[in-house]
Amino acid sequence: MQLDTWLFRLRQQNTQANSMSELVKLIHQPPYCIWKQYQFKTISAWLEGCLKLSSYFDELGHSEQAYQYIQLAYARIQSMTADPHADLELRYWGAAYLDQLTVAMIEFCQSHQGWGNECYQAIELHIAFMTPLGELNMRERPRPT
Repeated sequence: MQLDTWLFRLRQQNTQANSMSELVKLIHQPPYCIWKQYQFKTISAWLEGCLKLSSYFDELGHSEQAYQYIQLAYARIQSMTADPHADLELRYWGAAYLDQLTVAMIEFCQSHQGWGNECYQAIELHIAFMTPLGELNMRERPRPT
């Protein structure tokens, strides 16, 4: 599927049950180029789709599946942020978005009884990933003149 067609179809989706299967397909089968040509608009649309699916499955009472869509978003952004070949500004944006996704995971866990371990794990893993990344970014970030 062409990137423009995929992006158009992704943006057309809403949270009605009859469109969720299409949204799942679009999220799990994006054009390969969005992960190689990192573009803010396409990645943002993909992330929005993940969060829509998370909300949808949570409303249905499928908590594990809902949480997995937040984790999927986190994993993809984490991969992009750690990619030394990615644009530096995109890596900074990704690092900031990872913070937001971590907050989303914490809020999700706190709103579900018995998810304390997942909450703790999300925090610890985020710290473990961001600590060395922060040092790398500080060395690479251009200093103001």
